[in-house]
Amino acid sequence: MLHYRDDNELVAAAVAGDEQAMSGLIKSLMPCVEVQVSKFSNLGALTRHDLIQEGLLGAVRAVFSFNTDKDVLFKTYAEVCITNSIADAVRNQTRKKHTPLNSYVPIDEVELSGVNPHDPERVVFMAEEMEQIKACIDNELTDLEYGVLMRHIAGDSYDEIALDLNVSIKSVDNALARARKKIKAARNV
Repeated sequence: MLHYRDDNELVAAAVAGDEQAMSGLIKSLMPCVEVQVSKFSNLGALTRHDLIQEGLLGAVRAVFSFNTDKDVLFKTYAEVCITNSIADAVRNQTRKKHTPLNSYVPIDEVELSGVNPHDPERVVFMAEEMEQIKACIDNELTDLEYGVLMRHIAGDSYDEIALDLNVSIKSVDNALARARKKIKAARNV
């Protein structure tokens, strides 16, 4: 079991590479992800499964961008990051310019309603799923896809990523789409 005085120590350990600390943080944020997913599940073309993925990306982004010097609780900050991540995904998915992309990529729907996020079986499932995602990121993504994904998780805009990586905005968008597709395929194995 993890023994830390507070969330700040747990976040610092997770950022330093402690996988148990990261897993503990993500597990503790799953109820928040589930609540936000239920709020946004009927607002766009994204499935519940996709919304959970976006919420988890927001949770990871919260861990890596949290500033312990501010007078804000980590849980509060993480809830905002999770909500913003899901809301941005819904907003982007429903934009008219994305209609061709949305209509050409079939997304399998995974029904998770009625699942208690505190259920030990669910916690184990989420931990296994996180391991699959981590393995995919480490082994299947190209350097560009990895770089774009990490910068996106850190909260950088497409413009900032494109400028920093010296590629076009469209290349950033395509790399992120490929990374998400590979991660989704790895989760369905």
